[in-house]
Amino acid sequence: MSKHIGASSASREIIIIYFFECHCDVVAKTSVHLAAPTMLFNLDERIRSLRMLSGLRQFLQHPDDLKSVYAVAASIQGSPMAAQMMRHMASQPGIAVMIQDNWRPEAINLDALEMLPAESLGHCFATQLKSQGITPNDLIDPSPITNDKEFIIHRLKETHDIVHVLTGFGIDGIGEIGLQAFNLAQNRSPLAVLLIFGSMLQTLQEDESLEDLLHALSRGFEMGLKAKCVVSYRLEDGWERPLVEWREELNLTKI
Repeated sequence: MSKHIGASSASREIIIIYFFECHCDVVAKTSVHLAAPTMLFNLDERIRSLRMLSGLRQFLQHPDDLKSVYAVAASIQGSPMAAQMMRHMASQPGIAVMIQDNWRPEAINLDALEMLPAESLGHCFATQLKSQGITPNDLIDPSPITNDKEFIIHRLKETHDIVHVLTGFGIDGIGEIGLQAFNLAQNRSPLAVLLIFGSMLQTLQEDESLEDLLHALSRGFEMGLKAKCVVSYRLEDGWERPLVEWREELNLTKI
């Protein structure tokens, strides 16, 4: 990601401490009035919230490190927001049929995809990944899929770079945040919310222009709302199809 996602350590600490104190204040004011089981439930929610803040703090400190993004994602797992996203994704007809058919994409061969016509989805995808030095092993989670939740997690990860190509969002910092806006509109992704928040916060802290970032967010939101649910399509079964054809079918119009 880019400099739009980078800030001073001191200001990050102040923000994280502020949120921490707000959460603790709420716990102190409300928990004394609750019965023991409810107190334990609220405590669990507060701990989860603080983990999310900790993950975001790591992202703000190391925005260019993919592990910091994974830290934010890990902090959301098991949260009500993540459960809400899972219900939303499972309700998509295409996802439901994939799960019912036990469908999985074929192994990716970048060299073979690069040999496809220049205007095809597969060629554009392979070219982008090779330019980044990314291999299929970086995209495909080898762990087994034993339930619907695991399928959805795999699907979102393995299609991330395909959606980059289909939407036209670049792989720079602004492009990545634009794609997160698209993901939020399409998938109700809580990870997208945190990364968008972190990016906007960093931009303000660095006293940089918000114009490019806000344009990317606006474009991502609008594209995501208008398009069909992209990850619910078996995109990998149509590598040879022209990119423009895929975009027309998915209603990925230029904004």
